[in-house]
Amino acid sequence: MQRYLPPLLLVLVLAGIAVRCGLEPSRAEAQEQIAGLVQGGIREQATSRLEDYLERFDNEEDAWFAAWVWFRLAQPARALKAIWDHPTIPTQADTASRFATTALHAIGWEDEARVDATGLEPFVLITLSEGENEWAHERLRAHARNLELMGATAYFFPAYRRATGKPLRLIVEEFRKRKEETYQVAAAMGSLGRGEYPEAAADEALLIKVVGDESWRRSFRDVWSVSALSLGRRGSPEAIAALEAAAKELKGSVNALDQQDEQLLNVGLLAAGRFDVHDQIGPYVFGEQSIMIVTVWYLEALIHRYLQGDMRTEIWLRRMWEGPGKRMGGLRNRMGRAFLLQDTVPSDEAMKTWVGHMLKGLEDPSAPAMSHVIARSFRLRTGLPGARDQLLELLRSLAEHVPPGGGTNPKLSGPFIEGLRALYLYE
Repeated sequence: MQRYLPPLLLVLVLAGIAVRCGLEPSRAEAQEQIAGLVQGGIREQATSRLEDYLERFDNEEDAWFAAWVWFRLAQPARALKAIWDHPTIPTQADTASRFATTALHAIGWEDEARVDATGLEPFVLITLSEGENEWAHERLRAHARNLELMGATAYFFPAYRRATGKPLRLIVEEFRKRKEETYQVAAAMGSLGRGEYPEAAADEALLIKVVGDESWRRSFRDVWSVSALSLGRRGSPEAIAALEAAAKELKGSVNALDQQDEQLLNVGLLAAGRFDVHDQIGPYVFGEQSIMIVTVWYLEALIHRYLQGDMRTEIWLRRMWEGPGKRMGGLRNRMGRAFLLQDTVPSDEAMKTWVGHMLKGLEDPSAPAMSHVIARSFRLRTGLPGARDQLLELLRSLAEHVPPGGGTNPKLSGPFIEGLRALYLYE
């Protein structure tokens, strides 16, 4: 009998356990309390409460709840650990997509209702839309219907330059429903040169008008320059004639802006296959006094020509990579996305050419984090063994350098989001 607790002591122990259990919240109550702290921005208390929560609850859904909280608290390293170090979750087929979705929702919006957007919402929305997320489709449509043009370009230009086709098509469809000429122009430059479609002739006529209009060139220069490139992509006799006429008007001007704009028109001609203008553009791209806007759209013209099968561009893509690409890292990243992560997966034959050379450059140990993420995203896209683990290893490395509360640090958010995009789309 001495092995047993005295009856009174046993009663007291059991009573203490009962009181403790009565005081501790249930799983649902604890989650609600932690979520409230997160939404209220009370980070330290939310962290402490979550750590206590994980000592009491440890099933798979608890790990997913923890990952959500860690992302909300801008602690991506702990979110990665919660899921990818779990004993059973990593082997499940939907883990990568669910993890990426959890993260994208957390960094794209301040609230779970996804009403209060962060500055990263455009990129997150475009990624979700690429993955055929119906909610994201409608959100993009709503922005295109309601935002002023300057606000809408936050969604339009990322889709125009970096995403696959679906998000851009959705935005363009909504722009076409708006009566203002600026939106009609935006729809035209987002469509022209991407194949035949019912509005192509009207779009071409509208952009011919824009390119020849001094007020457009002076007041909406970005739109004007993209319109010139879009006409070049169209490549019809009428489009080429309009570009030539506008360039002739500027030729010989001593005004520096006019000289740059003449080259932007030549970039449009280059996109149409007119390599006779290349020598005029060269100093503005490869010279010591290179001009960013000319360089950026020159690269877009080269990309367009290369994807059309014009092998004359390969030598200049190599020069872009070794020259301006070294000075302006964003150019190399743009090339990587264009050839490796957009609509068409490059063939084995393409990988034996310039594209394979570029991939090796992206993987060079001295290359920046974004280049490595793009390269590993491509390997994940093509299903190479171990590609997901290699990408996750890189994301862990990036996450470890995010200070608590610093999840929107632009030096880290770009590569991290690019990796999340790959997990969302390619796994």
